[in-house]
Amino acid sequence: MAMASAAFPVPKVHTAPNGKTYVRVRTSLWVEGFRVVETNPVSAGAQTVQARAEPVAVEWNMGENRIRCDNAGSRNGKTCGYTYRRSSAGQSGSGSYKITATIIWNVTWQCQGADCTAPQGALPPMVMTSPPTPLIVSEIQTNTDQ
Repeated sequence: MAMASAAFPVPKVHTAPNGKTYVRVRTSLWVEGFRVVETNPVSAGAQTVQARAEPVAVEWNMGENRIRCDNAGSRNGKTCGYTYRRSSAGQSGSGSYKITATIIWNVTWQCQGADCTAPQGALPPMVMTSPPTPLIVSEIQTNTDQ
């Protein structure tokens, strides 16, 4: 019942450069929604239970590969980034990779009251995945003729 009251945020994907990047250029990654979630306390009989979910990682599907970052990432790319090896030109539809971010939360609970069989415990991890976000990956070619 406590987990049913939790409002887990749907991650919002951000990249820098925004919407378009290039092969062999590090793309910065970050998400909105990487925050602690607490449920409302729920009482039944002589017990009150409350759950707390702490974000521990973001799993990114980059279209050509998957990576894991142990934080929300950042605009400067120092904490989470990816470098594409191939252009997205051959991708069906709009010629872009459809990237997603999945936030993973570790969930614990506490129980207070005479009917509690244990004072605390852990639940299986909770996940929430962003909607697919298009990212165009182009190639830059140079001519070195002298």
